[in-house]
Amino acid sequence: MTPFSRAALCVVALSVILAAGGAARAGPAPSLFPLPVGAEWVRVNDDGTESISRVVGTKMIKERRCTVVERRTTGRERERTTRTCYLVTASDVLVLETTNPRGELVVLNPPRVALRLPPRAGLSWSWSPADVPFAFKVAEKWIGEETVRVKAGTFRAWKLQSITTGEDSEITAFTWYAPGVGAVRTERKGHRGDRQISGWSELVRYKIP
Repeated sequence: MTPFSRAALCVVALSVILAAGGAARAGPAPSLFPLPVGAEWVRVNDDGTESISRVVGTKMIKERRCTVVERRTTGRERERTTRTCYLVTASDVLVLETTNPRGELVVLNPPRVALRLPPRAGLSWSWSPADVPFAFKVAEKWIGEETVRVKAGTFRAWKLQSITTGEDSEITAFTWYAPGVGAVRTERKGHRGDRQISGWSELVRYKIP
């Protein structure tokens, strides 16, 4: 894997959180992370940008087939497209590959557990990349079920806490996953060096074939 800077790893971790909706149909029904080809989620972000995530197909990575979600973010006269490839098992949603801030596709070592399934309050896990020269960790935990109201509607959703830490940064994010829909809202707050980080993203509309 191409070496990352500390800031780049934080961006990648957050991009993985925001990229798509949840687990594929092989998981619990209804799924918290539906990934049928053709599914689409449109989200607005606190900075005025809009992102559209689409399930575009599958690919092989190291003899494992994963599902590709393409995310296009537009606004501020800029456009950025990223890709993340998810592998779903009976108990996990794994990130095998994602786009780094330089626009390069990188295979994660080891794969990152994005979700543990089925959700249960207090269930926790963590991930650290094996090939970076500094301490970096993403610690995640299911908090519980809450009712969330966003532009796309009102949902009963599972709340996930994600704490991303590096040598000079710590960012806490909360993401709400609604059964049959995926991620409906994300909030984040923390710091990267002396810079304070905060923001949110919420679902505007979606299509699940």
